[in-house]
Amino acid sequence: MSVSRFTVSPKVLSLCAVLLFWQGLAWLNEIVPFYNAVLVPSPLRILVAGWQLAVTGVLWTHITASVLRVLTGMAIALPLAVLLAVLVTGSRLVEIVIDPVIELLRPMPTLALLPIFIVWFGIGETTKILFIAYSTFFIIFITAVEAIRDIPPVLYQASGSLGLNRRQTFSHVTLRAALPQVMVGVRLALATAWFVIVGAEFIAANEGLGYLINFSRVWFQIDNMMVGAVVIGLLGLSSNYLFLALEDRLFAWRER
Repeated sequence: MSVSRFTVSPKVLSLCAVLLFWQGLAWLNEIVPFYNAVLVPSPLRILVAGWQLAVTGVLWTHITASVLRVLTGMAIALPLAVLLAVLVTGSRLVEIVIDPVIELLRPMPTLALLPIFIVWFGIGETTKILFIAYSTFFIIFITAVEAIRDIPPVLYQASGSLGLNRRQTFSHVTLRAALPQVMVGVRLALATAWFVIVGAEFIAANEGLGYLINFSRVWFQIDNMMVGAVVIGLLGLSSNYLFLALEDRLFAWRER
């Protein structure tokens, strides 16, 4: 009779090793102080602070606010970026008109534009959502353009031989061939969204993980600051692995 064994990912083990080392330093610091434990809380202290915030419901309120803003911003950026990428790659005229504008705006640091968004749209939800959409749009757009341009011409030749019209060619060739690379762009854009939402919530929010970090900074609650930062990291990590699992399921035919 075979016995199934529980296996743990080496990545999980490495992360646990880092946390144990960090906690070990904290315990050693209690015996022989060599750094300020208030400024650098231990993983155990951060866990306790997170538990207290979670029990009171405060943490879930901030998580919900940030997640909804990120998802809404991505929901705006994704279809717009893909649609524009299809138009740019399908029409020389559209490329001539759109490409210089994209290349002008793309290098501008998004956080430097946040005050302009606040002036234009105020400090409400619209500003934060549009700011996320703007920040993630360029990543998805560039990835989608390159993905479409890298489609082998032989695929289009085969579709022509099979008698597919333009709509069928787009859905069965262009979309399916470019989608794996577009998903990579979505993962990269999602990481950027978690980055910029903190900056937006620092300035123009009364809830959200960025607001939690900034509020805790004002009141010198270092434990709560670290909770906000760790939760953002966990959300980014979870979303990345979720999309990786989705890619493996949707694109099982890809060569690794």
